[in-house]
Amino acid sequence: MESSGWTHDLEGNPDVRSPLPLRSDGKLAVPSSASAIHHEHPHHPYMVMTRAASPLVWGQANRRPLTMGNPGVLGLWSFSMVTILLGTYNLFLPHKSNHIIFPTALMYGGLAQYIAGLLDFFYGGTFSATILVSYGAFWAGQGLMMLPSVSTVLTAYESEWDIAQANAVYHFLWGFYTLMLLGISLKIKSGNAVLSWCLFWVFITLILTSIYYLVDIEALLRVSGVSAYLAALGAYYSGCAAVFEEQNEKWWVGKYPWVNKSE
Repeated sequence: MESSGWTHDLEGNPDVRSPLPLRSDGKLAVPSSASAIHHEHPHHPYMVMTRAASPLVWGQANRRPLTMGNPGVLGLWSFSMVTILLGTYNLFLPHKSNHIIFPTALMYGGLAQYIAGLLDFFYGGTFSATILVSYGAFWAGQGLMMLPSVSTVLTAYESEWDIAQANAVYHFLWGFYTLMLLGISLKIKSGNAVLSWCLFWVFITLILTSIYYLVDIEALLRVSGVSAYLAALGAYYSGCAAVFEEQNEKWWVGKYPWVNKSE
Protein backbone atom coordinates (compact mmCIF):
# COMPACT_ATOMS: atom_id res chain seq x y z
CA MET A 1 0.00 0.00 0.00
CA GLU A 2 1.22 3.46 -0.86
CA SER A 3 0.09 6.66 0.80
CA SER A 4 -0.43 9.97 -0.94
CA GLY A 5 2.36 11.17 -3.19
CA TRP A 6 3.11 13.86 -0.59
CA THR A 7 4.92 13.66 2.73
CA HIS A 8 3.94 16.07 5.50
CA ASP A 9 5.70 17.86 8.30
CA LEU A 10 4.53 17.83 11.94
CA GLU A 11 1.97 20.57 11.22
CA GLY A 12 0.43 18.65 8.37
CA ASN A 13 1.90 20.85 5.61
CA PRO A 14 3.29 19.30 2.42
CA ASP A 15 7.02 18.58 2.59
CA VAL A 16 8.58 19.56 -0.74
CA ARG A 17 11.70 17.53 -0.01
CA SER A 18 10.04 14.25 -0.97
CA PRO A 19 7.91 14.15 -4.13
CA LEU A 20 7.88 10.32 -4.06
CA PRO A 21 5.03 8.29 -2.50
CA LEU A 22 5.44 6.53 0.85
CA ARG A 23 4.97 2.83 1.54
CA SER A 24 3.07 1.60 4.58
CA ASP A 25 6.38 1.19 6.46
CA GLY A 26 7.13 4.88 6.04
CA LYS A 27 9.89 4.42 3.44
CA LEU A 28 9.91 6.05 0.04
CA ALA A 29 8.42 3.94 -2.75
CA VAL A 30 11.13 4.44 -5.36
CA PRO A 31 9.80 3.76 -8.88
CA SER A 32 11.57 1.42 -11.25
CA SER A 33 12.21 4.29 -13.69
CA ALA A 34 11.86 8.04 -13.93
CA SER A 35 8.88 7.59 -16.20
CA ALA A 36 7.01 5.93 -13.33
CA ILE A 37 6.78 9.25 -11.45
CA HIS A 38 3.44 10.86 -12.21
CA HIS A 39 2.62 14.06 -10.37
CA GLU A 40 -0.10 15.62 -12.44
CA HIS A 41 -1.22 18.27 -9.96
CA PRO A 42 0.16 21.60 -11.23
CA HIS A 43 1.07 22.75 -7.70
CA HIS A 44 2.95 19.61 -6.77
CA PRO A 45 6.64 20.45 -6.05
CA TYR A 46 7.78 18.06 -8.75
CA MET A 47 5.65 19.91 -11.32
CA VAL A 48 6.57 23.37 -10.02
CA MET A 49 10.31 22.69 -10.06
CA THR A 50 10.43 21.04 -13.48
CA ARG A 51 9.21 21.74 -17.00
CA ALA A 52 7.96 19.69 -19.91
CA ALA A 53 10.52 17.80 -21.99
CA SER A 54 10.14 16.08 -25.37
CA PRO A 55 9.11 12.49 -24.64
CA LEU A 56 7.13 12.03 -27.85
CA VAL A 57 9.40 13.84 -30.29
CA TRP A 58 12.83 13.09 -28.93
CA GLY A 59 12.46 10.20 -26.49
CA GLN A 60 13.53 12.14 -23.40
CA ALA A 61 12.20 11.81 -19.85
CA ASN A 62 8.90 13.63 -19.37
CA ARG A 63 10.29 16.44 -17.23
CA ARG A 64 13.53 18.42 -16.90
CA PRO A 65 14.80 21.09 -14.44
CA LEU A 66 13.35 24.55 -14.92
CA THR A 67 16.74 26.07 -15.63
CA MET A 68 17.60 23.69 -18.48
CA GLY A 69 16.39 23.86 -22.07
CA ASN A 70 16.23 21.05 -24.60
CA PRO A 71 19.70 20.30 -26.05
CA GLY A 72 18.15 18.04 -28.65
CA VAL A 73 16.88 21.05 -30.61
CA LEU A 74 20.38 22.47 -31.00
CA GLY A 75 21.66 19.06 -32.03
CA LEU A 76 18.93 18.62 -34.64
CA TRP A 77 19.32 22.07 -36.16
CA SER A 78 23.12 21.97 -36.21
CA PHE A 79 22.89 18.64 -38.02
CA SER A 80 20.37 20.14 -40.44
CA MET A 81 22.47 23.17 -41.29
CA VAL A 82 25.67 21.34 -42.12
CA THR A 83 23.79 18.58 -43.97
CA ILE A 84 21.88 21.03 -46.13
CA LEU A 85 25.13 22.87 -46.92
CA LEU A 86 26.70 19.61 -48.04
CA GLY A 87 23.60 18.78 -50.06
CA THR A 88 23.76 22.16 -51.81
CA TYR A 89 27.32 21.59 -52.99
CA ASN A 90 26.66 17.99 -54.01
CA LEU A 91 23.53 18.92 -55.95
CA PHE A 92 24.47 22.23 -57.57
CA LEU A 93 28.27 22.50 -57.35
CA PRO A 94 29.68 18.96 -57.49
CA HIS A 95 32.91 20.08 -59.16
CA LYS A 96 33.56 22.96 -56.77
CA SER A 97 35.42 22.85 -53.47
CA ASN A 98 33.11 22.81 -50.44
CA HIS A 99 35.79 23.99 -48.02
CA ILE A 100 33.74 27.12 -47.29
CA ILE A 101 31.57 24.98 -44.99
CA PHE A 102 34.61 24.10 -42.85
CA PRO A 103 33.72 26.44 -39.92
CA THR A 104 30.12 25.19 -39.85
CA ALA A 105 31.15 21.55 -40.17
CA LEU A 106 33.71 21.77 -37.37
CA MET A 107 32.01 24.10 -34.89
CA TYR A 108 28.25 23.85 -35.51
CA GLY A 109 27.61 20.48 -37.10
CA GLY A 110 30.53 18.98 -35.16
CA LEU A 111 31.24 20.53 -31.76
CA ALA A 112 27.80 22.03 -31.06
CA GLN A 113 26.00 18.82 -32.04
CA TYR A 114 28.44 16.74 -30.00
CA ILE A 115 27.90 18.84 -26.86
CA ALA A 116 24.12 18.80 -27.39
CA GLY A 117 24.26 15.02 -27.54
CA LEU A 118 26.23 14.76 -24.30
CA LEU A 119 23.70 16.99 -22.53
CA ASP A 120 20.82 14.96 -23.96
CA PHE A 121 22.10 11.92 -22.05
CA PHE A 122 21.12 13.71 -18.83
CA TYR A 123 17.53 14.07 -20.03
CA GLY A 124 16.90 10.39 -20.61
CA GLY A 125 17.38 10.49 -24.37
CA THR A 126 19.72 7.50 -24.63
CA PHE A 127 19.04 6.77 -28.29
CA SER A 128 18.71 10.40 -29.40
CA ALA A 129 21.87 11.39 -27.51
CA THR A 130 23.82 8.57 -29.14
CA ILE A 131 22.71 9.76 -32.56
CA LEU A 132 23.76 13.37 -31.88
CA VAL A 133 27.15 12.45 -30.42
CA SER A 134 27.81 10.05 -33.30
CA TYR A 135 27.07 12.50 -36.10
CA GLY A 136 28.65 15.36 -34.16
CA ALA A 137 31.88 13.37 -34.12
CA PHE A 138 31.40 12.50 -37.81
CA TRP A 139 31.07 16.14 -38.83
CA ALA A 140 33.90 17.28 -36.59
CA GLY A 141 36.10 14.74 -38.34
CA GLN A 142 34.89 15.85 -41.77
CA GLY A 143 35.68 19.44 -40.86
CA LEU A 144 39.16 18.58 -39.63
CA MET A 145 39.91 16.79 -42.89
CA MET A 146 39.43 20.12 -44.67
CA LEU A 147 42.43 21.55 -42.82
CA PRO A 148 45.62 21.33 -44.92
CA SER A 149 47.62 20.32 -41.86
CA VAL A 150 45.29 17.37 -41.24
CA SER A 151 44.51 16.37 -44.83
CA THR A 152 48.20 15.61 -45.35
CA VAL A 153 47.44 12.18 -43.85
CA LEU A 154 46.03 11.34 -47.29
CA THR A 155 49.60 11.33 -48.63
CA ALA A 156 49.89 7.89 -47.07
CA TYR A 157 47.90 6.59 -50.05
CA GLU A 158 49.79 5.86 -53.23
CA SER A 159 47.20 7.10 -55.72
CA GLU A 160 43.90 8.95 -56.15
CA TRP A 161 42.23 5.59 -56.66
CA ASP A 162 43.43 4.43 -53.24
CA ILE A 163 41.95 7.57 -51.68
CA ALA A 164 38.67 7.00 -53.51
CA GLN A 165 38.52 3.41 -52.25
CA ALA A 166 39.22 4.54 -48.70
CA ASN A 167 36.47 7.16 -48.91
CA ALA A 168 34.07 4.56 -50.28
CA VAL A 169 34.74 2.20 -47.38
CA TYR A 170 34.50 5.06 -44.89
CA HIS A 171 31.10 6.25 -46.12
CA PHE A 172 29.78 2.71 -46.58
CA LEU A 173 30.49 1.77 -42.96
CA TRP A 174 28.89 4.98 -41.71
CA GLY A 175 25.94 4.07 -43.91
CA PHE A 176 25.77 0.62 -42.32
CA TYR A 177 25.81 2.21 -38.85
CA THR A 178 22.97 4.53 -39.91
CA LEU A 179 20.99 1.55 -41.21
CA MET A 180 21.33 -0.05 -37.79
CA LEU A 181 20.01 3.13 -36.14
CA LEU A 182 17.14 3.18 -38.62
CA GLY A 183 16.15 -0.36 -37.69
CA ILE A 184 16.25 0.47 -33.99
CA SER A 185 14.09 3.56 -34.53
CA LEU A 186 11.32 1.31 -35.87
CA LYS A 187 11.14 -0.74 -32.67
CA ILE A 188 11.85 1.47 -29.64
CA LYS A 189 9.19 3.39 -27.71
CA SER A 190 10.71 6.76 -28.59
CA GLY A 191 10.86 5.93 -32.30
CA ASN A 192 8.69 7.88 -34.72
CA ALA A 193 8.27 8.35 -38.46
CA VAL A 194 10.09 11.70 -38.56
CA LEU A 195 13.17 10.24 -36.86
CA SER A 196 13.13 7.23 -39.19
CA TRP A 197 12.71 9.57 -42.18
CA CYS A 198 15.88 11.45 -41.21
CA LEU A 199 17.90 8.30 -40.65
CA PHE A 200 16.69 6.74 -43.90
CA TRP A 201 17.80 9.70 -46.01
CA VAL A 202 21.11 9.97 -44.17
CA PHE A 203 21.65 6.29 -45.01
CA ILE A 204 20.84 6.93 -48.69
CA THR A 205 23.18 9.94 -48.77
CA LEU A 206 26.09 7.96 -47.33
CA ILE A 207 25.57 4.94 -49.58
CA LEU A 208 25.28 7.06 -52.73
CA THR A 209 28.43 8.96 -51.74
CA SER A 210 30.24 5.67 -51.19
CA ILE A 211 29.23 4.37 -54.62
CA TYR A 212 30.19 7.69 -56.24
CA TYR A 213 33.76 7.34 -54.99
CA LEU A 214 33.99 3.95 -56.68
CA VAL A 215 32.36 4.68 -60.04
CA ASP A 216 32.88 8.47 -60.33
CA ILE A 217 29.43 9.13 -61.80
CA GLU A 218 28.41 12.72 -61.12
CA ALA A 219 24.69 11.93 -61.17
CA LEU A 220 25.10 9.85 -58.01
CA LEU A 221 26.66 12.78 -56.17
CA ARG A 222 23.86 15.09 -57.28
CA VAL A 223 21.20 12.63 -56.12
CA SER A 224 22.98 12.36 -52.77
CA GLY A 225 22.53 16.12 -52.53
CA VAL A 226 18.76 15.67 -52.86
CA SER A 227 18.70 12.98 -50.15
CA ALA A 228 20.79 15.23 -47.89
CA TYR A 229 18.15 17.96 -48.33
CA LEU A 230 15.40 15.52 -47.34
CA ALA A 231 17.29 14.41 -44.24
CA ALA A 232 17.96 18.02 -43.20
CA LEU A 233 14.33 19.07 -43.66
CA GLY A 234 13.20 16.19 -41.46
CA ALA A 235 15.63 17.21 -38.71
CA TYR A 236 14.47 20.85 -38.94
CA TYR A 237 10.87 19.68 -38.54
CA SER A 238 11.75 17.44 -35.59
CA GLY A 239 13.49 20.34 -33.83
CA CYS A 240 10.46 22.57 -34.33
CA ALA A 241 8.18 19.84 -32.98
CA ALA A 242 10.36 19.51 -29.87
CA VAL A 243 10.24 23.28 -29.26
CA PHE A 244 6.46 23.42 -29.53
CA GLU A 245 6.00 20.29 -27.44
CA GLU A 246 7.32 22.31 -24.49
CA GLN A 247 4.53 24.80 -25.22
CA ASN A 248 1.97 21.95 -25.03
CA GLU A 249 1.41 22.16 -28.79
CA LYS A 250 1.67 18.75 -30.39
CA TRP A 251 3.03 18.38 -33.91
CA TRP A 252 2.62 15.18 -35.88
CA VAL A 253 5.72 12.99 -35.63
CA GLY A 254 4.21 9.64 -36.56
CA LYS A 255 4.31 7.41 -33.49
CA TYR A 256 4.34 3.77 -34.54
CA PRO A 257 1.19 1.83 -33.59
CA TRP A 258 3.07 -1.47 -33.33
CA VAL A 259 5.44 -0.27 -30.58
CA ASN A 260 4.55 -1.51 -27.11
CA LYS A 261 3.98 1.61 -25.03
CA SER A 262 3.40 -0.15 -21.73
CA GLU A 263 5.81 0.74 -18.94
